[in-house]
Amino acid sequence: MDSLLSMQRIKNIQLRSSPFPRREEIVATIRDNNMVSFAFLSRQFRLVPPSTLHFDLKQLAKAGLIQKKGSTRGVVYTVVSNT
Repeated sequence: MDSLLSMQRIKNIQLRSSPFPRREEIVATIRDNNMVSFAFLSRQFRLVPPSTLHFDLKQLAKAGLIQKKGSTRGVVYTVVSNT
C-alpha cells in the first residue's frame, strides 16, 4: 500500500513539473531543427497567438530548456544540451 501511494506521489510531481504540452512541442520542434527563428515557430504553430508564443519561449528560456541567441530580428532559439 505504501509503495502504491509513493508511486502516485511521484506521478503527481512529474505532472506538475512537466511543461505544458504546447511547450513540449515547441522544444521538440527546436530540437528537431537545431536552431529556429520566431517566424519559423510562428508558422509551425499557426493557431497560437504571437504573444502567447513569445510568452512560452520566454518561460522555456527561464526554465533553462532553450536558449535565446541574438537580439531583435536576428533572434534564434536552440535547445540547451544536457551534456
